Amino acid sequence: MTDGRCGVLGAGLLFLAGCVVGGTAALLYAPQSGTRTRRRIADFAEDVRDRAGDVTEQATEKIQSAKEQASEKFQKAIERGRNFVNT
Repeated sequence: MTDGRCGVLGAGLLFLAGCVVGGTAALLYAPQSGTRTRRRIADFAEDVRDRAGDVTEQATEKIQSAKEQASEKFQKAIERGRNFVNT
């Protein structure tokens, strides 16, 4: 169950990395002045940083949710075990 989540997260990170590489290559080979190209690269890097922050925040939320669910299941299992022992 956890492998599927990690696979999606990993695929998302690979996609973002591909976007960074492809975008940088496109900017570097575009017929523009050096100043404009550097400005575009800086803007692109800022966008990627923002997206990476969003992905990190989403991953943190998913991990927290999974942690809470696991804790609830663990507590229920403990309670069932106590009930079984007491009966």
